[in-house]
Amino acid sequence: MIHQLKDRYTIQKLCFVLKCSRSGYYDWIALGKPTYKAFDESLNKLIVERYEADKRQGITRIKMNLKKIHGLILTKATVYRYMRLNGIQSIIRKKRHRWGTKPHHQIPNLLKRDFTTEKPNEKWSIDVSYLFAKERILYLCAIKDLYDKSIISYRISRFNNNLLVFETFKAAVLRIPMKYRENLVLHSDQGSQFTTPLYVRLLEEYRVRHSVSYRDNAPIESWFSALKTESIYLYDQLSEDEMIVLVDQYVKYYNEERLQEKIKELAPIDCRKQALSTLF
Repeated sequence: MIHQLKDRYTIQKLCFVLKCSRSGYYDWIALGKPTYKAFDESLNKLIVERYEADKRQGITRIKMNLKKIHGLILTKATVYRYMRLNGIQSIIRKKRHRWGTKPHHQIPNLLKRDFTTEKPNEKWSIDVSYLFAKERILYLCAIKDLYDKSIISYRISRFNNNLLVFETFKAAVLRIPMKYRENLVLHSDQGSQFTTPLYVRLLEEYRVRHSVSYRDNAPIESWFSALKTESIYLYDQLSEDEMIVLVDQYVKYYNEERLQEKIKELAPIDCRKQALSTLF
């Protein structure tokens, strides 16, 4: 773009507006103006169109979607360059940590921060998060599969109690037949709902191995963060009904459409189906 406009504006001004260095421009000239570094109007249009279609997308997801939809194989640096030229960026999430001070139970931490898996239904993560609706606080309990990152089940309630957790758990295990979840580990933090004797017995009844960490439960917490920053925080003063609809829509979008680099640039459900087809 600088080379195209250099007859109308000074190099210094163009570099300032486009936020690039003059040395970088002159290096490009010295290299013989390689086309892979030149401004491509059609590529620029595709990147902007992808971003406008879903402004929650960042460099990685735009790159993956361009590959899936248009067959374009680009580097992250190329996508970043065009996003910077257009002044666009994804919604940035701040990492938050909720760490307890010490364990207050005898339940083992089977994962010990090893969140890697070899197949679906090997390790699940469960937690509860707050949803601030206009009328009241709602509570969202969700279970995430650590293999394909899919949300297996979720429930929303006006009450943060054992029933919310139990219903979410039962919905998950009843959805997945026992033969598909042998030796399943369900991991949580040390919240009271996840260490109560009733919960312990419930997991034993369905032959699910119980794992608790007093420090954090990163896999499901990262999903709650994505839900809020990519959906809920984009709106003000949501009613209870609107909040529930928004969560339903996001779970569907996340499971079926949201491509993820860590699972072969697939959406969670596609990754899950692909894996299960080779196992059973």
